[in-house]
Amino acid sequence: MKKPTNNTKIRYLDNSLLINDEILVLTDFHIGYEEYLFGKYIPIRIQYDEIIKNLDEIFSNLKKEHVKLKEIVILGDLKHEFGDISDSEWRETLSLLDHFLGKCDKIVLIKGNHDNILGPIARKRDVELKEFHIIDEICFLHGDKWIKECDKCNIVIMGHLHPAVTLNDSYKKEKFKCFLNGKWKGRDVYVLPSFVPLVFGYDFMDHNRLEKGFSMIDNKDFKNFEVIIYDKKDNKEYNFGKLGKLMK
Repeated sequence: MKKPTNNTKIRYLDNSLLINDEILVLTDFHIGYEEYLFGKYIPIRIQYDEIIKNLDEIFSNLKKEHVKLKEIVILGDLKHEFGDISDSEWRETLSLLDHFLGKCDKIVLIKGNHDNILGPIARKRDVELKEFHIIDEICFLHGDKWIKECDKCNIVIMGHLHPAVTLNDSYKKEKFKCFLNGKWKGRDVYVLPSFVPLVFGYDFMDHNRLEKGFSMIDNKDFKNFEVIIYDKKDNKEYNFGKLGKLMK
């Protein structure tokens, strides 16, 4: 592993990360989730419209800051079905890729555990589909398994876990999507929340639920990670400290 250069600039931006003001990283869209839950004949679909609305807010903010994206990296689980491509997945994933194509020079799709049959969609738009993606000292991967080629990297950016936490006080409790950031095997690791609007994700406050082998990082290691929640109203991230302390 190389000595860290400390030149990498990483910024929280809604449910995404912005790297060096030129790479936008997102994960876990799970396009087709509504059809998976309710069948293809449900009269109203809200997930895709909500995704586009949230993305347009991000792109609008970047435009105001005169940020020109070189790459958009999606860390896996672009679609939901494991063994098929549903009608909504065909339609909405292609539409989503078209939406991205006008916003950057290059799109990279990382293959997630839900993306067994993503190749035909990627080929339709001539988008690169990879098991991992390395830029300088950063390894981008889904997060269900470690990739040996990433051994040399100092920074790991992953999705897969859909991290969330439930915070409470004397009056109420509320669940929030969150980022996790911490050290793992000498590397600086960032775990992104899902971009799917219908599901908040895996609540790390219920620390007995993460099945062994589901993630490349064990539950006990996450207790030393910091919990970051992004507030869209303030356009600002808030650090709630170590996950292990919040669990007590």
